[in-house]
Amino acid sequence: MKIPFSIMDFIDEMVDEKLKDGENKSTANRTAVALEILKIGVRVLKKKNEQGGKDITLDEKLALIADAVLKSELKLDSMFEFAHKRPQDIDDNMIKAFGYQAVKERINEVDYKVSHFFRQK
Repeated sequence: MKIPFSIMDFIDEMVDEKLKDGENKSTANRTAVALEILKIGVRVLKKKNEQGGKDITLDEKLALIADAVLKSELKLDSMFEFAHKRPQDIDDNMIKAFGYQAVKERINEVDYKVSHFFRQK
């Protein structure tokens, strides 16, 4: 599949930004960024198809993007918190703050806040 240079330049810029933010090359590479963009695009198309083809409003698109970005950020923060610790340094407080249940609760908060914010507009 041929990809235009303008898109590759955009992907490269995103990779550079991720590397500047301290991500390692396993998550900050062209493939990972392209996959992230593809996932967001699939969600947008899936939502459009579920609505029977009617046009998605700008607020709905923004809500979808905000939801995806915030949830990804929560999951990545949790992963990086554990990745930088030795197994013996992980205690109950860390699990309560960054474990599965804590991330799940924060994701539920994101769901509520995103839906509430975009309903207000």
